[in-house]
Amino acid sequence: MVSRAPKTSKLFGAVLLFILLDLAVLLINYWITYQVASDAVAINLSGRQRMLTQRMTKSLLQLQLGTPDRNVVEQEFVAAVDLFDRTLQAFNAGGTTIGGDGHPILLERVQMKEARHLLAQADAIWSPLHDKVLPHALHQRPIPDATLEHARQHLLQNNLRLLELMNSLTSQLERSSQRQANLLRLIQSVVFLIALLNFVVIVRGFHLLARQAEQANACLGELAMRDPLTGVFNRRQFNENLAREVASARRREGGFALLLFDLDGFKPLNDRHGHHVGDAVLKSTASRLAAHARSNDTVARIGGDEFVLLCPDLCDEEAASALVERLLHAVNEGIVVADEEVSVGVSIGIAFFPRHADAADKLIQAADHAMYAAKRAGRNRWAFAREHG
Repeated sequence: MVSRAPKTSKLFGAVLLFILLDLAVLLINYWITYQVASDAVAINLSGRQRMLTQRMTKSLLQLQLGTPDRNVVEQEFVAAVDLFDRTLQAFNAGGTTIGGDGHPILLERVQMKEARHLLAQADAIWSPLHDKVLPHALHQRPIPDATLEHARQHLLQNNLRLLELMNSLTSQLERSSQRQANLLRLIQSVVFLIALLNFVVIVRGFHLLARQAEQANACLGELAMRDPLTGVFNRRQFNENLAREVASARRREGGFALLLFDLDGFKPLNDRHGHHVGDAVLKSTASRLAAHARSNDTVARIGGDEFVLLCPDLCDEEAASALVERLLHAVNEGIVVADEEVSVGVSIGIAFFPRHADAADKLIQAADHAMYAAKRAGRNRWAFAREHG
């Protein structure tokens, strides 16, 4: 059973869907790349927060112990405080901070519930330093020793907790990034699978369309070979088959028979009963010739009421007579058309290749002469062609 080819509009829709799915796969891939890169920046900056916490604590201890480079150390402390504060606020609300390369970088607001809980705790620890140290840093004023001492005591008490919170934030960001990447890859895989299945549908659709086109071409080719009324071969196809049979017989030094049929009394019958009856007689005659001919014989209609039978390897008059007798009996049986029985006779001319002619056109001419000889002898009978030479 041949599968039905899809409509062109449906196939076009499948192709369009395939293109859209491919674009979706590319967009998801771009999204994954962007998301992973963005998450990597956030993870890197959360790790930097831990380093800044240690740097601030170290600077405050150096200032307590006294150092000849007090201004430098104090500036390092202020820079660390400012960078830590910017990054923390960017994590909390989204905004710009300074990246590892010294250029501004935009961070998205952290959305995860667990991570926001960690940020809230870190913000609570950081607020005292934010309120006391940053105003001096913003106005570029020296930080009073009391403020530095307060900051040192506060960091010493909360340094480990702040480090722990930043470590936990880094872990949360890493897990979230992994979950998002896995989800996006899952979606990408599903879309890709759908696209693949759709591609299979497209390939099958085009395959079915190609088969349908081949079948249509074969059907058109078959129609070009057939007589439209009777369904047997037409004159053109008969001529091609005859030419092939002549060439084959010459190669194998064999022979074959050509039987030419002409219906007796067909024109008066057609005039008296109408064309629909004449057409029914022609179709019935063709059907009976095809049914009672040998399996390898070729039946063709070559004129209005003329039929021909090409019989490969038939070279014996006795065998030909038996075949013609069977065909004559079949054609002579009455044909019922519109509850009325009509009948026609048939005159048959028989010619053998190469006995009666050694060329296709001469063989047809020989069979035609034999057929008219049968008509002159009284119709509804057959006659063999005369020997050529």
